[in-house]
Amino acid sequence: MFRRISSVKNFGVFHDYSGGQLPEFANFNLLYGWNYSGKTTLSRLFRCLEKGELHPDYSGAKFSLSHHDGNLYEQDFRIPCNVRVFNEDFRKENLRWDDTSGFTPILLLGSENIEKQDDLTKKEEQREKLNTELTDGEKEAAKLDKIISEAETECAGQIARELGIARFDRRHVRPIIEGWNGAIPEPLDDESFQNEKRRAVATEEKPVLPDLELNIRALEEIWSRASALVAEQLGMSGTISRLVEHPDIGSWVEQGLHLHVGATHCEFCENPLKHDRIEALNAHFSDAFDDLKRRISKSIQEIRERMLHIDGASYVRSAFYPDLEKEHNEAGAALKAARDKFNNDIQALIELLESRYENPFRALTAPEQQLEIAKLEGAVERFNRLIEKNNERTRDFVQARSVAIEKLKVHYAAATMRRIDRFKTQAKITELEESANKAKKDLSVLDQEIATLQSELSNAAKGAEAINETLLRFFGKADIQVKVTAEGNFLLMRGEHPARNLSEGERTAIAFCYFVTKLFENGNVLDDTIVYIDDPISSLDAHHLLHINAFIKETFYKFDSDADPRHKCLAKQIFISTHSYEFFHLTWEWMSERTPKGFGKAYLVERIDSNGLICSRVVECPESIKKIPIRISISIYTTYRIFGESIK
Repeated sequence: MFRRISSVKNFGVFHDYSGGQLPEFANFNLLYGWNYSGKTTLSRLFRCLEKGELHPDYSGAKFSLSHHDGNLYEQDFRIPCNVRVFNEDFRKENLRWDDTSGFTPILLLGSENIEKQDDLTKKEEQREKLNTELTDGEKEAAKLDKIISEAETECAGQIARELGIARFDRRHVRPIIEGWNGAIPEPLDDESFQNEKRRAVATEEKPVLPDLELNIRALEEIWSRASALVAEQLGMSGTISRLVEHPDIGSWVEQGLHLHVGATHCEFCENPLKHDRIEALNAHFSDAFDDLKRRISKSIQEIRERMLHIDGASYVRSAFYPDLEKEHNEAGAALKAARDKFNNDIQALIELLESRYENPFRALTAPEQQLEIAKLEGAVERFNRLIEKNNERTRDFVQARSVAIEKLKVHYAAATMRRIDRFKTQAKITELEESANKAKKDLSVLDQEIATLQSELSNAAKGAEAINETLLRFFGKADIQVKVTAEGNFLLMRGEHPARNLSEGERTAIAFCYFVTKLFENGNVLDDTIVYIDDPISSLDAHHLLHINAFIKETFYKFDSDADPRHKCLAKQIFISTHSYEFFHLTWEWMSERTPKGFGKAYLVERIDSNGLICSRVVECPESIKKIPIRISISIYTTYRIFGESIK
């Protein structure tokens, strides 16, 4: 008998369940829970024990059930366990409801063919031995593979940590090992290791800096054209002397003239505008006047664009290697002086042009000398040589660091793989895998031979008779019966015709009768079997609910006043789960009130919110749920009156 569910992890809604505080299981165990609480998931855990393999939906699950024999039954299925589970998975696997296929016959062995039976027993023993060898070999291979995997992970972590490489895992270690061609190289000696480590983790690397560019295209031509504009003479015929002598007034009048195009009165004094005055003003602000101002404005823009601007943030002292600091100071100072002289000369010319723009009639003295470019070009060239020297240092630095990192990767990998003798371990894994493949092929052949013998030894008619007896016990009449087809399958019949349009309740009842009959298949002993029944009353009406409750009691429980003990569980242990409050209390009534204390126990399967994660757990059933409500008490009393003592 199982004592308790010790732990369940990653099994559906049972994320991380520990049953250490759960009361020990009894002979009869009744589990109540609402829909989606985890009852079916729990039944699948027991079905894993029955099948000896994990459910495909929970391949990463881990669980542990403690047994009264002191063993732990876990996900490695090391210890065989005689468990039979009735749940939705059982129904899907064993029963097909179409009219032609029927469902798989139950194999009840006859007394004949003793020689074949002996041969079957030997082959089953051989299969068990092969299975054990296969399981042991796969475990050993998995153990060795885990050793390699953990070593690779450890090595990757060390490389990432020591060399500061982000996102470096064991997938990046394997190409290093594959390049060794089966021979692990010697790790670096201490001195070489320290030298490479210093190169790999050095932190003084500087960024690659862009060259300093000087835009002097056509600068001499622009300078000459601007200088000429400063001194260019504007014809004085038609000019108004007052506006020439007072350029601020002239500027004001020039703006006003544009505002009075087509006007007849002055916008300022509202006096009539005289035609001859307008003509005189237009003659003063002539086309030549406008053209000169336009050319001055364009020249200002062109020459201002040639001013030298240096991004100081890109060329700060900290961007250069420490030993270049002195050269940086000298080249930077020379560049700054040349730049300032250059920009000051340009700014002086701009100011002359702006002054001329304010009074185009007044010619000014042009700069006496051309712009000095050679000195600036020399300073820029000198600074660019410094930049290139700094960048070359960086490029060499990166290459040296990359080489050192690759050497250290090999060093760390070699040290780790030598510790586990990587290639010898891998060879052993390959040997075990080849043995496992051979065992699988042998098992496949053996399984076919065993299946053939089982088919020859099966007695389908006896299996059909057993199911029909169970159906008769449940329904109380020979309404639905099983017929053996020519192919040896079972076909459900209603009278002389195939049973069509079965209700969900009928399907549930038939499936459960099939399950109960199958408990005795191939000589299985019920007294040695742990039975788990999940929701046997799905889609059943109240009438069938009472039937199935009485049927379960009759099948698995026996009271004999002359025996010791008087109350007996006919199976090794029973688990029943349900979402029906009525069925829970009908079952709990005979399971607890008329049996010794501790013979039957009740539990609650519930879903809870644990740190934002919805998960399930099994707890002792509260007394408030176990207490039978009045309406169910009346239902039980009515049941006694209708069906008599057979369902008490």
